[in-house]
Amino acid sequence: MQKNVKKYQAREDVVFTDLDDGSAVLLHLETKYYFSLNETGCFLWKLLEREAGITEKEMADELCEAFDVDEERAIADVSEFVGELSQQGLIKS
Repeated sequence: MQKNVKKYQAREDVVFTDLDDGSAVLLHLETKYYFSLNETGCFLWKLLEREAGITEKEMADELCEAFDVDEERAIADVSEFVGELSQQGLIKS
């Protein structure tokens, strides 16, 4: 029996805006709070937007392919990113 794996998705009430320097901002329409993302955060957010649910492992695999980062570091970074976004109510699972 396969273990139930959480998939994450960007919430519809969060607006993403790319900035010219490679960073981005998120605006949570419900709370009116802004959040800033660096280049890696932008990459991960776009994965959350385009997929109909994506696991942390899938995000880490994509991160390894796009950036020069080893799997262990990618998994840790994605886990921290997802944890922060979840805590702020920016993503759903």
